[in-house]
Amino acid sequence: MATIDVPVEGHGVVPWQVNSERTRPHCIMVNRDGHRFTDEAANYNALGNAFHVVDVARFDYVNSPAWLVFDGHYFATYGLARRTAAEPTPGWIAEAPTLAALADRIGVPAGSLEATVARWNAHVAAGSDPDHGRGESHHDRAWGDTVRFGETRQATLGPLDTPPYFAVQVRVGALGTKGGPLTDGDARVLDVDGAPLPGLYAAGNAMASVMGMTYGGHGGTLGPALVFGFRAGRDAAVRAWQGAAVPAPA
Repeated sequence: MATIDVPVEGHGVVPWQVNSERTRPHCIMVNRDGHRFTDEAANYNALGNAFHVVDVARFDYVNSPAWLVFDGHYFATYGLARRTAAEPTPGWIAEAPTLAALADRIGVPAGSLEATVARWNAHVAAGSDPDHGRGESHHDRAWGDTVRFGETRQATLGPLDTPPYFAVQVRVGALGTKGGPLTDGDARVLDVDGAPLPGLYAAGNAMASVMGMTYGGHGGTLGPALVFGFRAGRDAAVRAWQGAAVPAPA
């Protein structure tokens, strides 16, 4: 998932998950080359994959870290991580009067950033994002500014055209995992040959997701945890009864 580093009084610098922040109008994400690289409003589970693209020539991640770039309209309307435009801009948010000056501050090519924003603004004016499909899905629109625009594309599409301009570095964070061991229908952990490992079970986020590389949505891991936790317990109980030569319950 996408996070930004935010100083919080009494807690030091904490990773702040940027969910709705990146879906609102008047913001985009760019990589170190100043290019957009994904649908910024995608669900956070899918979005994480975009940060792991490797340039084999540079032997480095192309899109990590990245930058969330937004304009004065965005900051005045929505703020960021409980900071508002009415307060002095904190040091962890880069600010500049022009896109070229902002690019210099964050270390990306000015020409690329200006061209990226110009292309984005032109697409927004036309009402769509042909590059990455932002605003096409219900999820994109629902996480945007539905108060002002309803569940329309405009809830997430908006130009960067109001100076000053701002940027904050975006990193890759993690809420949990779904990359655990493969299991069968009774939550028994399987070895590399697909055979159950006696006495070893996994459920919930400790097991490989029953949905593969996808994610069922908020709370989507609770159902599998309950179901496969139950099945693991039942299977273990049956095997214990069988081992003790006691008839298993019906």
